[in-house]
Amino acid sequence: MVEQEIERKIEDFRNLGIPKYIPRESRLQLVDNMVSTVIGARRVGKSFRVLQAADEMICHQVIKSIDQVCVMDFDNPVLSNMKATDLSLIQNTFLKLNPEFELNTPLLFILDEIHKVPGWEEYVVDLSRNPNWKVIVTGSSSKLLKYDIATELRGKAISSTVYPLSFVEFLKFREFRYKTSSTKGQAEARRMFDEYLKWGAYPAIVNLEEYTKEALLREYFDTMILKDIIQRYDVSKPQQCIHLYNYLLSNISKAHTLQSVFQYLKLGGFSTSRDAVRGYINWAEDSWLLFMVPIYSNSLKEQERNYKKIYAIDWALANKNSLIWDGSYSRALENMVFIHIYSRWHRVHYSLTRKKRQEVDFIAVDSNGHPVMALQVCIDISQEDTVKRELEAIVTTSKYFGIKENFIVTYNQEKDFYEQGISVKAIPAWKWMLNLA
Repeated sequence: MVEQEIERKIEDFRNLGIPKYIPRESRLQLVDNMVSTVIGARRVGKSFRVLQAADEMICHQVIKSIDQVCVMDFDNPVLSNMKATDLSLIQNTFLKLNPEFELNTPLLFILDEIHKVPGWEEYVVDLSRNPNWKVIVTGSSSKLLKYDIATELRGKAISSTVYPLSFVEFLKFREFRYKTSSTKGQAEARRMFDEYLKWGAYPAIVNLEEYTKEALLREYFDTMILKDIIQRYDVSKPQQCIHLYNYLLSNISKAHTLQSVFQYLKLGGFSTSRDAVRGYINWAEDSWLLFMVPIYSNSLKEQERNYKKIYAIDWALANKNSLIWDGSYSRALENMVFIHIYSRWHRVHYSLTRKKRQEVDFIAVDSNGHPVMALQVCIDISQEDTVKRELEAIVTTSKYFGIKENFIVTYNQEKDFYEQGISVKAIPAWKWMLNLA
């Protein structure tokens, strides 16, 4: 039965071919003799991005045709129940159906969600040992990150992450060619930005009707919770788990501690423990639903002692699955900025000034551990006291850490500030995101 399912998958892909796709900007790490792991949340476009890579390999004649591509999706009841010792059926069946292929024939194996099969790592390592074969593994668990799988894959893996659409990619999906040098072009870019802010960055919802978008955002949340958390971790109290995630999505960009989340559930009448709450939060992070952002500090104790700020993989997903929503997009804007920073630097923190404990929303940190950018997110800077507060925090922080790039990201206001020898640029979010690209 398993071999028949593998044959069916091979024939289906060959007959259907690579579906039409809109090219993504994200780069995949494809290195000879290494397993490429492509990770990210559900529905962010991992499968299409990998098929884009396959198409590009065919165009550049790394492989000659689609016949040399084997795609297996383990989000399938038959394949997900395979034993690790049976995984060799994949290449054996593929080679049997293609007797003209030899061991030196360039082939590409795409194994989607193979981590559902316990012990899969040894198989993909063996597969990648053939210098003519490339292996791409995709999954929606952050456990596929290089620092989690280095031991299991014996230093044979290199990771890439796919995120929801950047604003530049969103414009491409909307077939919008921006020319922000003109007043009309800027107005159109702002209109597109309003849509992006309201409905988020999932690729499949971009060109749908609004009522369908809302339904899909709820469906995405339900599927992520059910498959990536409740089923994966065999959660014993699913309603408690779901209620907590609804609560956390209602409070994106706000400060939380393990104790504050624990107290919320206790006050709500839920019987739980701090260890259970810690588990819920860890599972949400592992599944790319939530991000817990710590304070910037070289001391792990200080990071643990201070609160963390919470963000979602998609701000519209958070809004549509919140317990309450005040109708304001200020926190959605902050979440949007976070995702754009995180997708580029991967290490993002908030900061508190030493004396007054004033918060800077984001500190981007480079691969050497050095802070390179400070950002405040403020939807409206028309009030003098607001500007003063935001500037004081970012200038103090910038001077302390020696940061050269400092921004106040706004909804649609722009102004240059120079305080105490520090330059700070207030810039509309849509323009900042276009410049970031």
